[in-house]
Order: sequence, then C-alpha cells, then structure tokens
Amino acid sequence: MEDYELVRRAQAGDARAFTTLVRHHERSLYATAYAITRSQWDAADAVQDALADAYAGIRSLRDPDRFGAWVSRIVVNECNTLLRKRVRVVPVEEPPEPQAFVWDGPEDGMDLMRAVQRLSPDHREVVALRYFRDMKLGEIADVLGCPTGTVKSRLNRALASLEAAMCPRTEEEVSR
Repeated sequence: MEDYELVRRAQAGDARAFTTLVRHHERSLYATAYAITRSQWDAADAVQDALADAYAGIRSLRDPDRFGAWVSRIVVNECNTLLRKRVRVVPVEEPPEPQAFVWDGPEDGMDLMRAVQRLSPDHREVVALRYFRDMKLGEIADVLGCPTGTVKSRLNRALASLEAAMCPRTEEEVSR
C-alpha cells in the first residue's frame, strides 16, 4: 500500500496504518538521526520522539504525499534539540552504545559512517537527508527551510570532505 493511502487511513484514526508507515521509514529515519547525532542512544531517542510527535500530529499533515519529508523534518528537529541539550549536559562517563544499529554492509561502510559523523552539523543533515532518506534537493531545501542553492553547496562541500576523508591522497599524488 502506498504512503498516501496509509497517511489517509492514519489521519482517520487507523493506528495499524501508522504502524505500517513507520515500518516503511524507520531504518532510513534512524540512519538519518544517527548521522546527525553521532550517537545510537540519541538517534533512537530522536526517532522515538519524532514518531510520537508525528502520530499526535498526523491529522495536521495537509499533503499525504509529503509524509516522508514531513517526518524527516520532525526527526531533524528532534536531533537538533537533543544536540542543543547535549551541550548543557556533561556526562561523567559515556555509556556504552547499544547494539540496536547493526551495519550489514561492507566493512568500509562503517568508515563512511564515521566520516559522515565528523562533518559539520549542516553537512551531516544534507548528506543524511539526501542519501539515507533519498530526498531530492528541493525536498531537502523545504525540510531545512533554506534555498536549494544552499543545499547544493552544503552537499558539494560535504561530499568533498567525505572524499578527502575516505580517499586520502598519497605524497606522490599531491606532488604531481
């Protein structure tokens, strides 16, 4: 069933339809939150809080075709809220990360995720929305509330940083 129909049913009070929507989007939402927060704990919290907010506010969504962008914006907002709070809290010791997010891709995939996590917050957001949520540049601009040109430049800079981190140049390549 398409998201459009599931959203309509969820707006009519069908909790199972909302659960199905969540299942369609949860992995990419979590990957997005993890890329932004750089913490499995915070990512899980952000997604859980965002989905609770989405469930409570599903009737306010005017365009059911925009569910993915709408819920992505909620996740990004939750991540940013957690990051602002994190600055004020000084943990005595970092708790161990849960094993909820298991990378089942190639070994260099974890290197890529670490490189994404080293990006600035603005760059992490655009990379996460573009590649983990598979959003178009215009959709990302709508979600982040900035011009498409800003999204393009952030994405280009982020990709250049990722390339530099993942493919360091040797001295021989630099001297050419």
